[in-house]
Amino acid sequence: MTTAEPLAERLVTYLGEERAALETIMAQESSRALHQEFLLAESGTLPDRAARLARIRAVGARAWLRHLAAALQAEWSAAPAGLQAALEMHVARGGDRLEALELEEAAALEREGISGDADADQRRVTLGAYVRLFAEGVGEIAEPDGRSGPEFGREITVIMRREGAHRRAVEKAAFEAWSGNPMEGVLEQARTTAAPPEPDIIRVLEAAGVWSYIQLLCIALGEALAPGEDPAPTT
Repeated sequence: MTTAEPLAERLVTYLGEERAALETIMAQESSRALHQEFLLAESGTLPDRAARLARIRAVGARAWLRHLAAALQAEWSAAPAGLQAALEMHVARGGDRLEALELEEAAALEREGISGDADADQRRVTLGAYVRLFAEGVGEIAEPDGRSGPEFGREITVIMRREGAHRRAVEKAAFEAWSGNPMEGVLEQARTTAAPPEPDIIRVLEAAGVWSYIQLLCIALGEALAPGEDPAPTT
């Protein structure tokens, strides 16, 4: 572990340098999701478009959060032994808590105003809930400066919402870099034609959304866990 850079930067660097590990995790999560879909199909339940999007979103979120758990174990000097495994277990077994957090995120979205893009709004609700679930796990397992799981989760959520403009800029930049298309143009075409984007574009939208939440979560963790190291980002 090196401590020359702020914690947030070290986390992001780790995530990028260990992409092979992420690909392995992503394959595991995809296999798990396909197995669950197969079991549902055997029982006569075929997923619709919304269910398939939810599966793609959940696979990306769980894989990246497992990857971030490894980064936090490696790069946070105060990380307790076994943090990575405990965080992975916390997220994997947190289905009931995730549902409750999604309700809270949906309520927050309604207060702030929905965007009119149903996919984008649901992406925000789901990813916001996953991020908060992960943050609650950090608080519950590591108790940073005595903060409990719910306390730390709320603190991270406050930072994430405060830096919402920065997250959206990251999402837009990632989508345009990966797809080669202007984000506004793609979304405007979908609104004009009342038809969803092509499957490849949807996958990039989902990937860019997950990455924007993960990158901002790194910033929030840096601010909350090592405040002397990490200045707030400029937007």
